[in-house]
Amino acid sequence: MRSFRSASWKILAVGFAAAVAVMVGTVPAYAASWQVVASPNASGNDYLGHVAAISPSNLWSVGGAYSLSSSEATLIEHYNGTSWQITPSPNPANCRYCTLLGVSGSSASDIWSVGLDLVSKGRTFPLIEHYNGSAWSLVPSAAPTQLGGLSDVAALSPANAWAVGSGRAPGGPLVEHYDGTSWAIVPTSLTTGGDLAAMTAVSANDIWAVGNQPGAAGASPVGLAMHYNGTSWTQSALPAPSVPAGGLWELSGISATSGSDVWAVGYWSSADGLSQHVIVEHFNGTSWSLTQAPDLGPNYPINVSSGVAALSPTDVWAIGQSSPGNQTFATLVEHFDGTKWTVQPAPSMSGNFLSFAGLVSTGPGQLWATGARIPNGSGVFQTATAHYS
Repeated sequence: MRSFRSASWKILAVGFAAAVAVMVGTVPAYAASWQVVASPNASGNDYLGHVAAISPSNLWSVGGAYSLSSSEATLIEHYNGTSWQITPSPNPANCRYCTLLGVSGSSASDIWSVGLDLVSKGRTFPLIEHYNGSAWSLVPSAAPTQLGGLSDVAALSPANAWAVGSGRAPGGPLVEHYDGTSWAIVPTSLTTGGDLAAMTAVSANDIWAVGNQPGAAGASPVGLAMHYNGTSWTQSALPAPSVPAGGLWELSGISATSGSDVWAVGYWSSADGLSQHVIVEHFNGTSWSLTQAPDLGPNYPINVSSGVAALSPTDVWAIGQSSPGNQTFATLVEHFDGTKWTVQPAPSMSGNFLSFAGLVSTGPGQLWATGARIPNGSGVFQTATAHYS
């Protein structure tokens, strides 16, 4: 099984700075309905992951603030309808690298965020924070000393929230439930390991989570989908893409409009990583079907989708990034109109690479994306948000 953080966002990792410091070149310039919106930064190197919308004027995005002294603190930003602002967030004592990956809320006074606390090399613990309408506070995980972490959360009510991620102890992926008082570990049907990267809740009795699991007999990871029916978590069969020998595939984002219209996005990769292509899985209420979405273009052999937002069965958006393979990349936006997937104009910012992990809709024709921008050749990264209308 690969590292927990690799299943969440390809660029969101403790080594983010090293991964992007050498990126140079130009990206395609688009003129479209996306607009990059200014977002603040807490340190020299900051990024945002997932984003949640309570209303069009109440959005939350979470991530990390990576200092030049090789430490990382949690980062939470709030959009009030006018601008993005940093909201103070706590960090566990003695945490060297603390980052938040997932965020969800049932109301303006019930917001949850989850992530991980890296206490030393190879040792990460689950991290959970809650916002009560006034301030963020640390909340004990059900597995405070279990190696692993949490990647996403779904808040249904003040007495019902779920979080998923990866555990390093023998067994399946880490799933926790909050009942209004405390978090508890919930077993799943999968006991052979797995990373759950994203989740969505249709209702209290219809919840999905996706990620990857080890391949058979030690083979490369393969996609994973798990479903909660109100009683138990079970693995759901997924059609697999045609992956070259030694390659892998996984899912990293999921969204649903109903129990019979669930969308998951990810990618498959060749063994050497020089060929990567976006895949889309759709659940129609009975079974999953597979589609390979188009690439950005013939000069972009590396294409990854990180997030998806389903507005209706004929209006689904996905966001990620593409690369020509020379350490440059461009934002990749794709849309499904009920018949086919097509590449769409993407947000751009002169002199910067943009990479987005979070995608959410605030209404018909309204999208927000959150992630990071990397000034060309600067070796630093900053938060990035973009609005589509």
